[in-house]
Amino acid sequence: MPTIFTKQVRDLPKPQGKRQRRGFKFLTSWKNRFKFFTLVFVLLCLSFAATLWYFWEEPLLSPLSSLTTFKFLNTITGEKPSQTKIVYGFLPYWNLNKVTIQPEVTHLAYFSLTIGPDGNIITKTEKNTAEPGYHKLGSDQLLELANQVDANQGQVEIVLTQFDNNDIMSFITNETAHQNLLNSLDAILLAYPISGVNIDIEYTGKITDELRTKLATLMQKLNRHLDQRYSHVQLSIDMYASAASKRQLWDVSAIAKEVDYVIVMAYDFHRRSSTQAGPVAPLFGGDDLWDSDINQHLKAFSEQMPRSKILLGIPFYGYGWQTTSHDSQAHTYPDSGWTVSFQEAQEIISQGEVLGVQEHWHETALAPYLTYTEEEENFIAYYENPRSIAYKLEYVRQLDLAGIAIWALGYEGSGRELWEVIEKLE
Repeated sequence: MPTIFTKQVRDLPKPQGKRQRRGFKFLTSWKNRFKFFTLVFVLLCLSFAATLWYFWEEPLLSPLSSLTTFKFLNTITGEKPSQTKIVYGFLPYWNLNKVTIQPEVTHLAYFSLTIGPDGNIITKTEKNTAEPGYHKLGSDQLLELANQVDANQGQVEIVLTQFDNNDIMSFITNETAHQNLLNSLDAILLAYPISGVNIDIEYTGKITDELRTKLATLMQKLNRHLDQRYSHVQLSIDMYASAASKRQLWDVSAIAKEVDYVIVMAYDFHRRSSTQAGPVAPLFGGDDLWDSDINQHLKAFSEQMPRSKILLGIPFYGYGWQTTSHDSQAHTYPDSGWTVSFQEAQEIISQGEVLGVQEHWHETALAPYLTYTEEEENFIAYYENPRSIAYKLEYVRQLDLAGIAIWALGYEGSGRELWEVIEKLE
């Protein structure tokens, strides 16, 4: 189904002086007037035909415009969303003591348990101390938060992670390690009331056909194992935003058949190490301003898997840098980057008079950023606020995705500003 949206039409300048008088004389001739209006009619028809072709060929081009009033896809087509939207919230173990579970959260995903190279869940660190993710799985804090989610008719899931390239290669290519993971998972699912398993394996090494095939096979094993023993437990996987656009570890179309949801980690387009300042999750602008954007990658995903299985990852954070100027894409100083949560952005804004803080809005990325000066040094901080989140939610609505996945709960602070926007997601 093509995505429909409006574009801003600029007013043409009104003719003045001699040009205006010649135009008046021209239109006083009926013959010339007939030719003029015929030409206008033909041009309008050609323009309309070109517009239809444009949108039919590019169904995932911008479904909204920051310059116009929203035109909702379900209003235009008369269709309602195919499903109730999921609000999937990642909860890192280090945020357990400062998070408030909001009623909008439908899925609480505890982050995380680490998969070892042999497939077993790691319970001890190299120094023989308790691995924090595993240790806090049984904490009173998590139990209390899980009970709150359960009271709201939500689901509690666990995230299984692996980030070391060597560990990933050892694990994925070893059939015995696969079975070890299934055995470890059984022990956890029998001990805790968990309703979902999320796999977050992030590999940055050399991509081979074997690795891609082995990961897809692993996901197939997990899916069959859960279906046979735990019919109520869902399976999901996290993928980089570029996973469908570039050849990476994930075989998107093959894995999508084995999971309930794919979480597209649509953030970190700019990072702390970026040489230029920029938004962490730009909806648009990839062709002209940065390497890529969310819209480009979601188009690729939708061509390889059902949209009804896609959760759009959205950040509750951004990044700040010391920069050479206050230009929106100013060059950054090496090693100056830091993570800016929504709460920290509000703290910077509160020091407006002292730091000379200026609030800005990037019309292409659809993202806010701050510029300020401290001790005669320039700084830029990109982040996410209710307005930028609202655009992403509207994007989810218009493409009728399964919902959103938030990284991470606890970064929004104690207020309800971001949640009041998410509350409206249907």
